[in-house]
Amino acid sequence: MSKWQVIIVDDERLAREELRRSLVAYPELEVVAEAENADEAQEQIIRLQPQAVFLDVQMPERSGFDLLESLEQVPEIIFITA
Repeated sequence: MSKWQVIIVDDERLAREELRRSLVAYPELEVVAEAENADEAQEQIIRLQPQAVFLDVQMPERSGFDLLESLEQVPEIIFITA
């Protein structure tokens, strides 16, 4: 079975670190990048074309929903939010 490449997008560093630690329990997932805002995430999604994105909804400047609206191709999305 091939691994799913995923990106974690959250403006809070501690939340990204905790999710990364939690995902270790799922060997079929490979975290290939992290982003702290929608602009950074958009660049990484276009460049890396992951199968899934763990996406925070509320972020400064552009929300997770704004990010999704800006993408031509949208990977599987798992929303993460406090």
